[in-house]
Amino acid sequence: MDIESIFSLFEFDENNGKKKDLKKVEVELEMFKKTPHFKLGMFYKLIMNGNLFSKQVVKFFQKSDPELDMDGVDQAGEYVMYTRAWFWIEQVRLRKKEWKEAIKSYPSEDFVVAVKLCISYFEDNEEYEKCAHLKKIQDFIEKNVPK
Repeated sequence: MDIESIFSLFEFDENNGKKKDLKKVEVELEMFKKTPHFKLGMFYKLIMNGNLFSKQVVKFFQKSDPELDMDGVDQAGEYVMYTRAWFWIEQVRLRKKEWKEAIKSYPSEDFVVAVKLCISYFEDNEEYEKCAHLKKIQDFIEKNVPK
């Protein structure tokens, strides 16, 4: 991943002081979205921020209608969060160098917590193929990424 490319998305054109051509920025952003670092970041943010967001949504609905059954809302929110997080983490290919390097760029303890939360959710739902994939990622982090 080229950090300069990311920051260059926000540069101004030296010739006329206007922002870069919007089309070029869109293309660069789409390219960045395809990188392992972006995909891991999406997984991590969904899991770590999703629980907090879910609690806020439940609290909001409880205030708006105290008689509303919140069990279903909470479960639906959890399902959406973990399913979407899975979309990003399932793309990890530990045999590829770019994935290994991207994983190493995240704080290992925090990332392992996110992976373990995901494993726990999928174990409860008996989705063991997903657990196996996540466990491989967890093992890689614990063996290769310094704490």
